[in-house]
Formats: sequence, structure tokens, C-alpha cells
Amino acid sequence: GTLQALRGECPDDLQQDIFEQGWTHTVWMRIEEYQRVSLKTIAEAVLVCSPNYLSQTSLPLCVPGEPESQSLAFSKQTTLWASPANAGAMELANEIAATFPNLTVSTAEAPG
Repeated sequence: GTLQALRGECPDDLQQDIFEQGWTHTVWMRIEEYQRVSLKTIAEAVLVCSPNYLSQTSLPLCVPGEPESQSLAFSKQTTLWASPANAGAMELANEIAATFPNLTVSTAEAPG
């Protein structure tokens, strides 16, 4: 439901603590991969309120096997084409290429 609908279902005496304290609102999805993201968000929110992590504002949580916990790279040299007609494409392509090994950027059309 909407945030307004959820607030309406919440007891009046709890609304301020739940909706006005700057907590991250977590959307729950039916797709398993997105559920993991939601669970990480919830776990982080609980942990940063616990005594051991009160000085932290975020934690580097990961779920084993998720892409963020793996080093990603192209298995062979790959070219990313950035259209000169697309404003900002070259800047974004260079940023991506700086992150991934074996990736180069080109603005030239493929031969043939």
C-alpha cells in the first residue's frame, strides 16, 4: 500500500516514532533477489540501532553469492560503444570502463 495507507493503519501513538524519525522505508517485493535487498536494508536499520553499532550510519552487509560480493569482470577484451550523438554517453562509458577490467570505450562505428 501507499505510505499514507500504512500510516493510517498504524496506532496514533506509534506514528511519530515510525514515520517521522528519518527511517529508511523498505519496499517488499515478491521477487527473491529483491527480497534480499529489502532484508539487508531491514537488518542494517536494526543493527545501527544496537549498542555495538550506534556510532555507524551504515554497514557493509552482503549476502553470500550476491553480485556485490563478487569481483565482476569481462572474461575477454570487450568494447563498449558510446554514441557521440548521446550527451553524457562517453562520460558514463569511461566511468564503467574504469570499474571493469578488459573493457574499453569506443565512439567509432564497427567496421563492416
